[in-house]
Amino acid sequence: MVGLILVMAGPAFAEDLVVIVHADRDVRLTLPEVAQIYLKKRRFWEGGKRIVPVNRDSGSAAREGFTRRVFGEDAAQLVVYWNRQYFRGVLPPATLASDEAVRRFVAREPLAIGYISARLADASVKVVLRLEDAVAAPASATPGRSR
Repeated sequence: MVGLILVMAGPAFAEDLVVIVHADRDVRLTLPEVAQIYLKKRRFWEGGKRIVPVNRDSGSAAREGFTRRVFGEDAAQLVVYWNRQYFRGVLPPATLASDEAVRRFVAREPLAIGYISARLADASVKVVLRLEDAVAAPASATPGRSR
């Protein structure tokens, strides 16, 4: 019975994730660029408009999978980074409660970027990066590593 539970729980975490932007945005992004955006080290799109990154809710499988694939660490390790940033006046990306909410927000907000399960991506958004085979960003882009 335990083996069955592990088999069923595994695919939810291993699900393919995609990084999405508004359908009209003409941009290509690399894994290190996505890391910079989500650490708020890169804040503007080409043309000078502010990037609006959105996260999934803390503790969600999507958030954990995204953080592991983009930063090579678990989401809890980013808490220290964001605590330091808070005292510099930098707040973390807003969070939304579901992949569907992220997709709807990104579809309506031309400056937004988010991540969702690949199976939920549709024509209302543009996929700019697939994370299923992504390797973590270089150490210089990750918050828990040396600077």
